[in-house]
Amino acid sequence: MLGRAPHSIGLLDAHALVLDGLGAWIAAQAADLRVTVCARSWPDLIRDAQAWPEVLVMDQQLGDSVALEARIRICLTAGTAVVVTGDGEEPALERRVRAAGAAAYVSKTRPASELVDAVRRALARRTATGVAWDEPAGRSGPEGGHAAEAVARATPAAVAIRFSEDEEETLRLYASGHSPVEVAMVLGTNIQAVKNSLKRVREQYASEGRNADKKQDLMQRAAEDGYLA
Repeated sequence: MLGRAPHSIGLLDAHALVLDGLGAWIAAQAADLRVTVCARSWPDLIRDAQAWPEVLVMDQQLGDSVALEARIRICLTAGTAVVVTGDGEEPALERRVRAAGAAAYVSKTRPASELVDAVRRALARRTATGVAWDEPAGRSGPEGGHAAEAVARATPAAVAIRFSEDEEETLRLYASGHSPVEVAMVLGTNIQAVKNSLKRVREQYASEGRNADKKQDLMQRAAEDGYLA
């Protein structure tokens, strides 16, 4: 590992004790890894991450309204591999997260070394394939397709949807976790202008057959189109 920068790892868990303990273990025992972001909720991660990590270790239960599969796919379109953790050995949950594109599922009953091994395997696959996940076999439909298509979908130049400059910046800020009031303050405009921009963005997505009525849906659309990358 001499001369090579550590790989970036993110930790997402509702329990501070888990974040502190796992972060300390990685710092002491895994010199090839560096925790670059710790968050206790999905909005905190979106807001606090300076850049998406190479791998995100994510608890399956965060107590928010964003579906587990949606969180995984948003990470994938941002170029981040995902290792999901849970409270026990749950084969059905493991199949579920792998079907969504996660690299692995690791029970919290297992030692930290096994979790880190799963992270390293995800990194090795990421390096070998040039993408952040292994495409699940047989996956198809509007959320599926080949890995290369998913990468292209996350690239701004490949985005079919086009917005005005104001609408695009409003979308970036809002989908990154800012409230409409905060977006208005950042852009130096008023709340009604922000609401109007978001309305036009949602209407444009609807015209393309891509639901964006709820905030978590709009966050997913923004990630798919590269606005959170």
